[in-house]
Amino acid sequence: MSEMKLCEAVLGEFLPMTEIPRPSHHEERISKYLFDWAVSRGLHAERDELGEVIIDKPASPGCENVPRLIMQAHMDMVCVAAEGVKFDPLTDGVKAVREGDTLRAEGTSLGADNGIGVAMALCMLKDPDLKHGPLRAVFTVNEEDGMASIGLAPEYLEGGYLINLDWETLGSLCNSCAGGDYFNFYRDCGWESTPKRSVAIELSLSGFLGGHSGVGINLGHANALVSAATALEYLRQNGVSFRLAAFEGGQAKNAIPASARAVITLTVADAQRAMELLDAFKAEFAGAFRDIEPGGIFTASLAGAPERVLSEECGYGLVGLMSAVPNDVFTMSPFVDGLVESSANLGVISIGEERAGFTLFARSSSSYRAEQTGIICKALARAFGFELECEGHVPGWAVNPNSVLTRIACEQYKLLTGKDMVVEPVHAGVECGAFAEKNAQLDMISIGPTLADVHTPNESCDLRSVEITTELLRRIIEAAAGAN
Repeated sequence: MSEMKLCEAVLGEFLPMTEIPRPSHHEERISKYLFDWAVSRGLHAERDELGEVIIDKPASPGCENVPRLIMQAHMDMVCVAAEGVKFDPLTDGVKAVREGDTLRAEGTSLGADNGIGVAMALCMLKDPDLKHGPLRAVFTVNEEDGMASIGLAPEYLEGGYLINLDWETLGSLCNSCAGGDYFNFYRDCGWESTPKRSVAIELSLSGFLGGHSGVGINLGHANALVSAATALEYLRQNGVSFRLAAFEGGQAKNAIPASARAVITLTVADAQRAMELLDAFKAEFAGAFRDIEPGGIFTASLAGAPERVLSEECGYGLVGLMSAVPNDVFTMSPFVDGLVESSANLGVISIGEERAGFTLFARSSSSYRAEQTGIICKALARAFGFELECEGHVPGWAVNPNSVLTRIACEQYKLLTGKDMVVEPVHAGVECGAFAEKNAQLDMISIGPTLADVHTPNESCDLRSVEITTELLRRIIEAAAGAN
């Protein structure tokens, strides 16, 4: 197949998937779709108890003794919508729009992360002209919000090579990734009636860039939740007393929040002082982010007081803790120029009838820095009267200096494009970390086409890079079949 035909073939597999809702934790329909896809083509397929789909294709004649090559991608997606766009990720599909060589979605994330990877693997499975050894595709669930592939049975990873298709830059190959941990902070709300003769101030932050909390954490984008909390803590530290009535924002644990809203109540006498302080804070904020967040809007306005507020202890504790926890880049790698070593992102907040809290996702390629961040979080939770629940550990993936697959990929990319491939680690979770724990002998790489603004409504996929990446994948598979 020519490059253009390869691209069209990939879109032929990807576009039907955009019609299937597939947010993290709700992959039942896409899992069944992929299983049925394989069975209808006479391929052996299994679904494990998590809903992960494993598809096997026998080796081409003469290649039966070649080590099995596994293609891997995750079927879930981060579902976010632009402000004002009505979108239910549990029931609504994505409306993909093709604009020349770019694919995007109408008002929502596209899901090319990692639907394009799934589609490329399907194309390889159904290609009758592909020469290959034993070929397997593993499609995992819940990668974006907890990396459920940690629970994948080791038997499904029996093989010699694994190509992860969850990379986002053409011409780049990932050979190592950071691990990560989710920290859930929470405490009782203690709702109370709003004090009499109170007025309210509503803070609204919108239009910020947001983005991926791993690969985008070094771009300096404003975290709307942390910014709003810092503004409120600024009021308190300047002598303004208030009660917290509402705080919301963030759409995914691993995405930098692009918007936030908070409501506080206070006395009429304190309201004027608070507005003056907020004007001063907004000026400082604008000075810090004017060139980075040109579309960001930060407003504070008087409003009618709501009927209830959080207890003083809960409200002050929540604001103080949110402004104090590690957020953004923590340390840079001393070994790789420009590589973030450790970071954290406050992704979502939740205030319910009984509990209030938020989730922080910390990443690190250093076990010491990961431990250090955990110690800081535990100490802060205790200091502010919060409970801390640690969940969803994501293992890291170390560099393999003797990787045959890396050498093959670099050689084939050079032959295909005339350019050298960049081999680099990443400050983000890649499922290869979970796989390395289950099969230490797996020779793994991660490749993919160029995606932009993933985990945001501006997500896009460069179609020419899809053409090249798919051809590269095809060549790697064929070269691996003849590599021994």
